[in-house]
Amino acid sequence: MKKINVFVVVPVYNEEYRAVETIKNILKVNKEVKIVVIDDGSTDNSLKILKSFFLRNKNIFISNHMINLGKGASMKTGVTIAWKQGAEAVVFMDADGQHDPKYLFKFIDKLNKYPIVFGYRELNKNIPWIRRNGNKFAGWLIKVFFNIERKDLLCGFLGFRKEIYKKIIWKSDRYGIETEIATKVGKNQIPFSEIKIDTIYIDKYKGVTIFDAFKILFKIPFWFFER
Repeated sequence: MKKINVFVVVPVYNEEYRAVETIKNILKVNKEVKIVVIDDGSTDNSLKILKSFFLRNKNIFISNHMINLGKGASMKTGVTIAWKQGAEAVVFMDADGQHDPKYLFKFIDKLNKYPIVFGYRELNKNIPWIRRNGNKFAGWLIKVFFNIERKDLLCGFLGFRKEIYKKIIWKSDRYGIETEIATKVGKNQIPFSEIKIDTIYIDKYKGVTIFDAFKILFKIPFWFFER
């Protein structure tokens, strides 16, 4: 079976040094992989530094938003560029180092067999309480509403093939993208696989807040009735 062409998409916002290390680590694992980097209106030197390191690498495509539009918008921009460059599938990785590139080969292998692949972390004491329990409760809700069982709804390490993009395209701009995608996978009964990844928290104060978590939970019934 012919292997599909998989690109890595890395959204970046104010991660000037971590983003560079993340991309370097991806290249250490697979120096031939094509990477789309989207700077989402960073106010630090992220874009300048990324260009200084990678602009001459023909396998890395760097683009940017003039203002901060949110992770969801960056992911869409990255996907659009990847499709234009010939990608048949994409894998998303966070720029801050929370996703270990050593799992990239597993994602690529699984994407040759499944249309969508989710990463998941063990929801143990290493994950902040609000994220751990909010994640579990959201998981119960989407099981009730969408008949889909997911181990970790908030993990941004995921990938999908081009042919299902229109079925799972998300409206969320900031937090909740991964949960929204899961609801669409359940709605459309799309086969999927999950890959266990390491639980890495670079900064416990970043990411989903209590307010964000409640917004995601309230959106789940809305996504159920949405056409």
